[in-house]
Amino acid sequence: MRDILKPLTKIDNRLSLLLMLMLYSFFYGFIIINWIDLFVSPRHVPGYHLWLAIVYFTPFITVLFLRGSEDWELTISLGLFTSLMNDLLYYIAGRILFGIHVDLISFYKCQLLPLCEKPWEYDFLFIKIKPYPYLMPLSIYTRIILIYMLLYKWWREYIEEVREKKETV
Repeated sequence: MRDILKPLTKIDNRLSLLLMLMLYSFFYGFIIINWIDLFVSPRHVPGYHLWLAIVYFTPFITVLFLRGSEDWELTISLGLFTSLMNDLLYYIAGRILFGIHVDLISFYKCQLLPLCEKPWEYDFLFIKIKPYPYLMPLSIYTRIILIYMLLYKWWREYIEEVREKKETV
């Protein structure tokens, strides 16, 4: 009986791990990253957006150290999820946590639809990109698809591994 439940227990542990890490990623992006992004001016930090991209992924590098390099999909998807929490919940965090009031409809038109011009540029230190109206929505939808694909791959590989072990027993 114990051998039959062993794979199920492992799957539950993996699901718990995924849920804990996704919750951490949500709160890390919603509170910490949005706080940084709301109060640090990109004009005063050279390579601000490169630095911000590194900060998205930094806490999840430990996943690679603790779980091994075979979990690279999980690490990348958590960093991308954090970046989504920054881009999608930026002004909601500003409103809830810091009392900053902005028209959210206009904000989401810029984030999710190619309906506005942004008066700033992405600064990746050596490369500066002027955002066209379609750049932010394209980046958001691309990240959603990438997160889904990476987590699906990460989960399926594990399920296949559990099945192979079960068949050899």
